[in-house]
Amino acid sequence: MFSSMVAKYNALVLPGRYGGDYNNDQLAIVEGDGKVTLMLGLKLLEDNGGLQLDNASLGPHTQYSNSWIRALVGCLSCNPETENVSVKINQALEAGALDAVVLILNQDSHQVSLLKINILP
Repeated sequence: MFSSMVAKYNALVLPGRYGGDYNNDQLAIVEGDGKVTLMLGLKLLEDNGGLQLDNASLGPHTQYSNSWIRALVGCLSCNPETENVSVKINQALEAGALDAVVLILNQDSHQVSLLKINILP
């Protein structure tokens, strides 16, 4: 489902999983208008409308925290297939041109939507 959703934005799905121990979150990247957007998902919207980012992903890092993005850049730079993506993400982070988006699924309505969030310090 994630791949088909991000395809609508011409996103490149990155190999691997980027959640905690029991989570299969995928990640995609979109470039445009001088920005880089990371798309994470698919997350389930909780009954109370809440959303939980994993707090132990890529080591002891909360998803979309600065330390998680730095760990992501490090991981991607180790793979020749994704090394160029790591450079783009790092440059965008340094320039303040990195956007973070979570794809969320409302289980009641079966609607998928995008939620832009701030990168955590």
